[in-house]
Amino acid sequence: MIRSNVNPLTFPDLFIAGRAKLTLRNNEKETHITIQVKQARNKKNRKEKLPVFFVNVSLLGDSEAGYVFGGTYFAETKTMGLARGLKKDSQLAKVMGFIFAAIKDPKIFREKNVSLLHEGRCCRCGLPLTNPNSIQHALGDDCFVYVNGSEEEKKKLALKLEKRNK
Repeated sequence: MIRSNVNPLTFPDLFIAGRAKLTLRNNEKETHITIQVKQARNKKNRKEKLPVFFVNVSLLGDSEAGYVFGGTYFAETKTMGLARGLKKDSQLAKVMGFIFAAIKDPKIFREKNVSLLHEGRCCRCGLPLTNPNSIQHALGDDCFVYVNGSEEEKKKLALKLEKRNK
């Protein structure tokens, strides 16, 4: 059995971090799928991120080719829309249903004996992770604050980054 290299209970946070690439491994069937989640951006102001996430799924097992658009997750309403033309009884629709269920209640990973794995890149910015703590969280140090920090911590980080970029 391959164990999760990131806590499955953090799946909802990692999913909406911005640039997640995660593998879900069914330990009973010894199969896996890889999902890529990208946050939408405003077309006029590309720096502005929207609360909309596009989900691509690789059912073939190769990490580059074979990604198929599965649907869109809307964070404000906590709803998911399936890709246009996707049949509700298809394998991809079942996978999207599992993903949506896992966002609502990540305990489903343990119930269904599914491991959550990441590839060593930050789920928010996509940069390689080198710090052992960052690898464990699947988020870089600064991105961890953006995802899990208080408003005060986020403001301090923004000031620190602003000074660093001058």
